[in-house]
Amino acid sequence: MGGAKALTFLGLAVMISFVAIGCASEEVINSRLLAYDLSGKKEPNATYVVDPPDGLSIEFLAETGMNRQVTLRSDGCVTLPLLEDVKVSGLTTIQIREKLEDLYSTYFKEPNILVTVAGYNSKHIYMYGEVGRQGSMGYTGSQTVADAIGSAGGVSRRAWKSRVKVIRGDPEDPEIYRVDLNKLIFEGDLSQNLLLAEDDVIRVPPTPLAWVGYQIESLLFPFRSVLSAFATEQQVESAAKTF
Repeated sequence: MGGAKALTFLGLAVMISFVAIGCASEEVINSRLLAYDLSGKKEPNATYVVDPPDGLSIEFLAETGMNRQVTLRSDGCVTLPLLEDVKVSGLTTIQIREKLEDLYSTYFKEPNILVTVAGYNSKHIYMYGEVGRQGSMGYTGSQTVADAIGSAGGVSRRAWKSRVKVIRGDPEDPEIYRVDLNKLIFEGDLSQNLLLAEDDVIRVPPTPLAWVGYQIESLLFPFRSVLSAFATEQQVESAAKTF
């Protein structure tokens, strides 16, 4: 009886810990992160170097019938009207525009072409921990921590916002940057909004209380279905006395 009662109250502790974590609401935190994300939006990144299988949008401002959405093939080339195969890998969008305008000058007096990245597929950053969606996302060359977290669906109420880590470089000897989202969100400290690099790993850890909750939850996994049958503390207490 005593053991079952203890397990029951451990289950309650788990539920209470997940409700109580965090001072500010999840909605407020994520809306402010999104605000930093939107305020930091930049023009299409002119320094991004395209590689297979990135996607490109190529617009001919005077010849709209030639507009194309293309994907770089493994050989680094794209197929375009009149020119057929053109190698563009290893170039920025500005360099591609200049190359295409030079090539198309044979066919048009003043070709005016706009080149933008339509799909960031060749380079990645990685999100883990207390975010809406974990895993890899495309690297654009201009993302900040707020951009990445916003794209990952924001942080959960279990997030230890003052202990976010950005891990960069050699996994055996990485550079580790610490980011305090509380300072960014509530104090407007933009120095915390770190500009990311390709292959960065962003980890949003759980708070110590949430971590304990996870450990208790894993121990109680076999009993979860039993505990979920009781909606109130009084019901749980009453059920415990029957053991």
